[in-house]
Amino acid sequence: MKNKILKTMLYFVSVLAAILVLAVAILWIKSPGVSETITDYNGNTVEGSASAIEKITLGGQEQYIIIRGVDYTKPIMLFLHGGPGSPEFAFIKHYNPAIENDYVMVYWEQRGAGKSYSKNIPPESMTLEQMIADTRELSEYLANRFNKEKIFIMGHSWGSLLGILTAYNHPELYYAYFGIGQVCDQFKGEQISYSWALEQASERNDSKAIKTLNGLHFPDSTASIDQWLKYLMMERRYVNRYGGGTTREITGMWPLVKLVMNSGIYTLSEKLNFMNASMFSLKHLWLDVIHTNLFNKIDSMSVPVHIFQGVYDYTTPYPLAKDFYQQLKAPHKDFISFENSAHSPIMEEPEKFNSILKSLTDKY
Repeated sequence: MKNKILKTMLYFVSVLAAILVLAVAILWIKSPGVSETITDYNGNTVEGSASAIEKITLGGQEQYIIIRGVDYTKPIMLFLHGGPGSPEFAFIKHYNPAIENDYVMVYWEQRGAGKSYSKNIPPESMTLEQMIADTRELSEYLANRFNKEKIFIMGHSWGSLLGILTAYNHPELYYAYFGIGQVCDQFKGEQISYSWALEQASERNDSKAIKTLNGLHFPDSTASIDQWLKYLMMERRYVNRYGGGTTREITGMWPLVKLVMNSGIYTLSEKLNFMNASMFSLKHLWLDVIHTNLFNKIDSMSVPVHIFQGVYDYTTPYPLAKDFYQQLKAPHKDFISFENSAHSPIMEEPEKFNSILKSLTDKY
């Protein structure tokens, strides 16, 4: 009897091991770490297109950029991902590949994130000030590399904080700034987000959520990063569940994780380190985010400002972004509302997003 049980256990262990080996093999095959060639409807490489992964040094640290565009001569759009620490190439490629028709998109995997993550990155270099310096250096490199007088800069979420501060400090580098899910006073934004999540839970009679949210201790201005991370991991669960998170439709992380795992832009080791990189960046940069209030820091910009905001965004709350826009002075400014979006109109309403974006950039 014991031998029979042992044989059965060994059989199941062998099957599980085989499945694991197969899964790793499939994942490895899907992880060449290259940028796919841009092709036409017949599968032929588009002449004059750009598709490359480049390793460059910014602020003394090796980092990666992904360059993609149907036409190499189109305007340069530097895209700053969110997080901190959450590259978005895999998401944009899935939800909005058409954006590469109008621009040479430069997706920068920022210091400490995605392909640019390394255990050798000095933690003390993970600051907002250093990230601004990296962004400026990269912008100068791109203008020289593509022989452009200036480039466009676009930031999503955390990237919008990084982007607007870089454009504020170095306006000579940019035709215009584009913010998506604009960060402006994230400490107040978190208060709005929490109140909204609790309100949504009450409207849905979600007793478990009400109990959990009421039991959370909202971090004060002196809270440590550990206190913030503990709070955010729980609070964001409900913001996403109720449609105020990354998108209105994506209420959990798994769909986004699958896109990263299926992307050929990353090697296997980069995929396995993706979440570690994200947490590394978040741990070292979040306090900079929460302690930066743009209402006090920026009263006017020297470049045009265009803010794209989802009406249902309660990650970087729509009402707060609108207030920031209204008090901001700029040579030209626009606030575009996306009625069917939460935090990511670039992915949720791509056709509207691209159409408006092109109409704006055509003016420069």
